[in-house]
Parts: sequence; C-alpha cells; structure tokens
Amino acid sequence: MSSAEDRYRAAISTMEAAAREQDEQRGLRERHVAEATAEAREGLKREMGAAQKYAEHMDELNKRKQSAGGWATEKTLADKSRESLMEFGVQDEEADTGYTAYPTPSYGTPVPAPAAVAPRPEPAPEPPAPAAPEPPRRGRHARQPDDEDDFSSTSWLV
Repeated sequence: MSSAEDRYRAAISTMEAAAREQDEQRGLRERHVAEATAEAREGLKREMGAAQKYAEHMDELNKRKQSAGGWATEKTLADKSRESLMEFGVQDEEADTGYTAYPTPSYGTPVPAPAAVAPRPEPAPEPPAPAAPEPPRRGRHARQPDDEDDFSSTSWLV
C-alpha cells in the first residue's frame, strides 16, 4: 500500500503546486491590472485638466464674441493674457549692451578659475563721408523746370 500512498501524496503535492502557481499568476494579473488602472487614471486626470483649460478658454472666447455683438473679429479673439504681459528682467536691459553675461555665483561650491579672456578688438574706423551728392538726374521725357501748365486761357464754364 505504500506505493499507492506515495502516488496519492505525489498527486496531491502536484495539485497543490499547480494551485499555488495559479494563485501567484492571478495575483500578478491583478497587480498588473491595478497598475494599469492607476496609470490610466493619472493620464485621464492630466487630460481632464487640459480639457478643462481648453473649455474655459473657449467659453471666454464665446463671451468675448457675444459681447462684441456676435462678431468674431481678430480683436475679440485675441489672447488677452498676452496683451497685459509685460516682461521685466536683466535679459531685456542687457540684450544689446555688448557686455558678456557673467554666471551667477554659486555659494558654497568652489568655482573653477575662468579662462583667459581675450581683449575686445578695437572698433574699425568709419569710412570717410562721400563728397557732395550729384544732382538728381531727370528722366528722358521730363518737363523742363520753367515749363508750367498755364490754364488761364481755359474756359471753366463749359
């Protein structure tokens, strides 16, 4: 009887191993489903935020159109937030000064020594001013300067 019991125990252990494997696979599938659901939920939240902004923008454009008497002109559809935007900053002031922008010092960390800076080249001398300009040339069929239209002999009552 021992061989029958051994076969029975082997079959039971095989079935238990198969049941454990199925449970592990089910757990893995459920975990993947949960991860995919969470990822999809986050993606939809991001898309919902963008869709909400778009809807608000379209509502604002519609309100402007209605306040303009139903006319969708360039002025009514212009982005008002860009009109009132004023830019301040160092970039605007130093844009065309010709000075190099030095990096902001980082306190607490050593800054490597700067490389040798080449001297600025001297500006090129301006070319001499041209001589007196030539008088303008007249066209081939131009009227003589002393020739004026004389309308004194014309009868304006006809």
